[in-house]
Amino acid sequence: MSTKWLVVATAVLAACSNEGPAPGAAIPAGRFDAASIARGAALYEEHCAQCHGPQAQGHPDWLTPSDGSFAAAPPLNGSGNDWTRSRAQLLAVIRAGVKRPDGTAVMPGWEQRLSARDIEDVMAWFQSLWPPPVYESWYKANLAATKG
Repeated sequence: MSTKWLVVATAVLAACSNEGPAPGAAIPAGRFDAASIARGAALYEEHCAQCHGPQAQGHPDWLTPSDGSFAAAPPLNGSGNDWTRSRAQLLAVIRAGVKRPDGTAVMPGWEQRLSARDIEDVMAWFQSLWPPPVYESWYKANLAATKG
């Protein structure tokens, strides 16, 4: 089985799993859409996995300060700081990319290459990897931000 299909199968199984947050958690029942996750997994593998890793685990040195000679992509699987960003921040980073203070691109922007739906699907895929308590914390923080 190819890595692509293993990733898709894992994401779909996670999306359909009965395991998850405790009853009464604030996460909506439709947190995962299997078709969106499958599309996101394929797009992620094509455009993101080279830097962020096949399971969104990031580069091992992502926390090591760089002298500017390299950029180590952070994890997107809920084990880094991805979940501390708002939905708007995550989407903005994917759309516009990341640049160093001197203007050097560290991560390309994908807005000209991926549709808004594609970007949403990629985000759905990597968020499906987040442990339920991490997603719940992120979801509650974003819900509170939209109400505030």
